[in-house]
Amino acid sequence: MTAGERTYLPFLDLMRILAVLGVVAIHVVGGAVGDGEASLAVVDLDTGLVVAVPVFLMMAGALNLDPRAHRHGPASFLRRRAVRIVPAMVVWSALYIVVIKGMVSGAPVDSVGEVVDMIVTGRTYTHLYFLFAIAGLYLIAPVLAAFLAPDERRRSWVLGLLAAAWTVAVSLAGQLRSLGLTTTVPVATGTLTFFLLYTGYFVLGRAVLVAPVPRWAGALGLLTLPGFVALVTWLYVAGPNDAGSDGTSPLWVSLLAPTYDSLPVHLFTLVLMASVASLCSAWRVGPRTERVLRTLGTATFGVFLVHFAVMVGLRATVPVLDTYDPAAMAATWTATVLVSTVIALIGQRVPVLRLVF
Repeated sequence: MTAGERTYLPFLDLMRILAVLGVVAIHVVGGAVGDGEASLAVVDLDTGLVVAVPVFLMMAGALNLDPRAHRHGPASFLRRRAVRIVPAMVVWSALYIVVIKGMVSGAPVDSVGEVVDMIVTGRTYTHLYFLFAIAGLYLIAPVLAAFLAPDERRRSWVLGLLAAAWTVAVSLAGQLRSLGLTTTVPVATGTLTFFLLYTGYFVLGRAVLVAPVPRWAGALGLLTLPGFVALVTWLYVAGPNDAGSDGTSPLWVSLLAPTYDSLPVHLFTLVLMASVASLCSAWRVGPRTERVLRTLGTATFGVFLVHFAVMVGLRATVPVLDTYDPAAMAATWTATVLVSTVIALIGQRVPVLRLVF
């Protein structure tokens, strides 16, 4: 291994692969869950996978806050990340707005103002807010890495927990506003602010890697994961089930609603990743397995971007898949994963397409 080269940690790619599989599953079953047509088992799956996007954010922090990623200075780091993220933001936003939303789904954008609003709010399509969040985190990564460098093991935990606590406080304040208890909007989410709410995940991703918890704590953490799945499912189900005659849920249910910026999801994700990092950081694989994991891990970015188009296309062309039947949803997930992976792998090998995959 040459100086400055990272030791390959296979669990990082494995978690990225599992996370993107979870994201696809969430989008496949989301309609059934949202319409109240899903069984409790499907709801349990959907809510249990709420950690998928936060895991992606923690993986991004683990890699992009590594001092070696900044050894050539902030300008070099930002230039490399811009080449990776900016073309993807432009091309995929345009594709989903014009083709998927306008032509396939039959909901064309009516005005330039609507497009501008979608860009400002970062909602060019269901899942593309993630690109805007990551772009913002890339922008502040050189500053964060410089702050962490003198005492990375301690500072990453302190800063990560403080940032996560701030995000939870913002979430709680936002819930109070939705309940009519305050008129203040602490942070309006959008293209320029998503990264603020996800900085905690980003920094904690580095913390669990450089200062892992003891192995006994990691093993204990894994044992708590079924409890976290049960908790977030209960909180999700309790909302509508416990709503009063005015349609509002109890205060405690609203405050703990399992969203990415909530306390339960932060704890769930942190326990999961801290446990995995603690137990798997010493795991090594042979060259062949490493090549496979690296290839599939790198492809997760393209799979994340293209999977929604693939899913919508499959359901539009194969009507039997456009139902809430569990078998149909399982088939849709399988086909979406396979087709998206093939497209992403091909895209990485075509010079022009590589810019957006």
